[in-house]
Amino acid sequence: MKTRTLVSILILVLAVLINTGSCATGKKAYVAKEDEELFGTWINPAYDASWIYAKVVIKPDGTWDEYSLTYSDRPIYKGEYIITDKWTDSDGYIFYKSIITRIDKESHRPYYVMSKIDKTGNVYEDLWSTIQMPTEFEQDDMLYNHRIYYRQ
Repeated sequence: MKTRTLVSILILVLAVLINTGSCATGKKAYVAKEDEELFGTWINPAYDASWIYAKVVIKPDGTWDEYSLTYSDRPIYKGEYIITDKWTDSDGYIFYKSIITRIDKESHRPYYVMSKIDKTGNVYEDLWSTIQMPTEFEQDDMLYNHRIYYRQ
């Protein structure tokens, strides 16, 4: 009887794992190209010496650097990111969803970021949170922090 119970439990666990795996693979991850509009150096001189980072460099290799000053050459934070989604709306704005982590901090808490790039490719805005991914780009939503940068 113990063998029969053990086999039944193993079959049940296997069925749950197979079902979970098939649900998780329902949507394929976004595969970034080498010339994504997101990549480059983004600055905002109004943020120099504030709590918001004045310069962000987003690289094609899946890493990013943040600087406290637009003219600094020493990043204060480094991190990694994964682009999970990309789309263009009817007005020509390009949106990205990314999950980022800081690699130079003890805390590896993820940050959920929705980025918006204007149709000229020169204005970058994002909403970010450590709690959940934004579902809409509502910059006045108190759940998210908003930043704006300009291509350098």
